Amino acid sequence: MDNSHPSYAGTSSPTVPDLLRRRRHTDGSFAEVLFSGVLSDFLLRRGFSLGVARKGPIIIGLLLTTAMMGANFIDSTALVIVFLSIAFFGNGLASITWSLVSALAPKRLIGLTGGMFNFIGNLSSIATPIVIGYLVTDESFASGFLYMTVVTVIGIASYVLLVGRVERVEE
Repeated sequence: MDNSHPSYAGTSSPTVPDLLRRRRHTDGSFAEVLFSGVLSDFLLRRGFSLGVARKGPIIIGLLLTTAMMGANFIDSTALVIVFLSIAFFGNGLASITWSLVSALAPKRLIGLTGGMFNFIGNLSSIATPIVIGYLVTDESFASGFLYMTVVTVIGIASYVLLVGRVERVEE
């Protein structure tokens, strides 16, 4: 295996994401997102409500994402990888939130609603690295995991308590 790639510096092998991207021409999150969509559609076909079918995989994914906190309490590198793998899998499951936009938005405003949803959601791409940069230290990433877990729990509470019945908003 070619270890000359800069991301392999100081390691004997590539990281799993690098392996998936460079050798298998795919991304690890691909499977989780597909699984979440298939699960959501399966629940809908089995007679579950649109709310359960769409919110269920998102909430389950967010619950799994909180597994990242487990990495704060162990010393085993292998177990850290297990906890983070569970969390990343959960994050992939939760990434079908766009399905709620298409189910809730008025038909003539689906594009605008989707654009605003993505804009607001992507603000976290700016805020999260800044906040984590202030929180983590050279000795520990624990505060970063704590921050992300708190944000995830707020997300779970939002889906459970704030997102009511999933039905299209009429104009």
